[in-house]
Amino acid sequence: MSLPELQQAHGFAISRALRNPFVAVVVLGVASLAVFLIGLGNPATPFFDESYFVPEARAFIQGTPNPHPYAPPLAKPPLGKLLMAVGMKAAGDNSFGWRVAGAVCGALTLPAVFLWVYLLLGDVQLAYVAAGLAFTNNFLFVMSRIAMMDAFLMFFLLWGLVAFTAALTSEMGKIRRRVLFVLAGTLLGMGGACKWNAIDTLAVVSLVSFALVWIARRPQTNWSSSLARYVHNIREIGLPTVSFGMVLAPIAGYILPYWPLCLLIHRPFTLPQLASMHALMWQFNSTAISNRSITLPWYAWPLNLGPQRALSYLVGNPVVTLGGLAAIALCLWQFRKTAGFAEGMVLLLYAANYLQWAVTPEKGLFYYYYYPCVMILCAAIAVALRSLPARLLGVRLSFVVILAALVVFVWCCPRMAHLEAPWDCALGCWS
Repeated sequence: MSLPELQQAHGFAISRALRNPFVAVVVLGVASLAVFLIGLGNPATPFFDESYFVPEARAFIQGTPNPHPYAPPLAKPPLGKLLMAVGMKAAGDNSFGWRVAGAVCGALTLPAVFLWVYLLLGDVQLAYVAAGLAFTNNFLFVMSRIAMMDAFLMFFLLWGLVAFTAALTSEMGKIRRRVLFVLAGTLLGMGGACKWNAIDTLAVVSLVSFALVWIARRPQTNWSSSLARYVHNIREIGLPTVSFGMVLAPIAGYILPYWPLCLLIHRPFTLPQLASMHALMWQFNSTAISNRSITLPWYAWPLNLGPQRALSYLVGNPVVTLGGLAAIALCLWQFRKTAGFAEGMVLLLYAANYLQWAVTPEKGLFYYYYYPCVMILCAAIAVALRSLPARLLGVRLSFVVILAALVVFVWCCPRMAHLEAPWDCALGCWS
């Protein structure tokens, strides 16, 4: 075999391997972790809300209550801070150790995006598009490299969606389908043990699940052709498992992290103790006053183009944030015509995760709260591309979208990565 033939065969083998979803998961996870770990220790001192979460994680290690003078013994649910404490025990009580657990969870979130979209659409290329947009949307990079709770929240939410969608779409035995469904509820509950707003994604998954159960109880002739597969699979799962997976499993996933917490801070793991903790958390989170100079109202997030300078110059990649809004509109149009499951899921998830902030009783809202919505927009773009022509003027439309997002991400990266002068302005400074 000649050299060109060998090169062609080698390239074909690599391409074929990357089309294997399990290979893709490994490649995406390892590659993103390598990127997220570069310069993770910069800055060397706590910034933004790390000054709240790092001392609390350190207190868990030391077995003492929250040292913050104006916060209750537990200001937020414990799971994310317990994971931070594991990272600090493994890598040291330093800026790298504070952030390494979040970087690992952020890196593992990227393959979850790939798998979720692959399960929704059955298309490897569109799954790569969603993963590529997730990697370049700026939010994943920034929120995976700071010691806050959002990287942990998204890790559990996305893998919960993977388990849920696999249970409804994949060919498998009844027992395995039920196990995956219960696992989905447990993971979503664990997301709530990082941040309470995981309840919105759980509400969507529960709504879809019970709606499919209701459809399954109607005569088969009344089933929508686009939903028939999902209805059949939910019948295999069964109402008892659906109820357990969407009610009891999330509660268990939420409550169990409080057990090691109570052991660490020498408190009884009892219902009265848990009730007392939650009453104090609710009071603190619903009454605490935020620094208004760094807040942004929820209705301004989708069209925001100004960086949040205090948080690594975070601003959503407009290719994703603005293109994602167009994709949401297209998904709505398609859903009205076909009632497609993929379109319905991204619409409901985006609406729930965004509109919750119109009613959430919190005194100050921050732009980074838009993180879950931006990750859903990445999936929405992939779903929308399915209904568009594959090529535009002879060029693949998906390639154009990914290239545009990558260019913006590279331009933003020096500031997001906390590079020092002159490298922070190597590609141009922010206005």
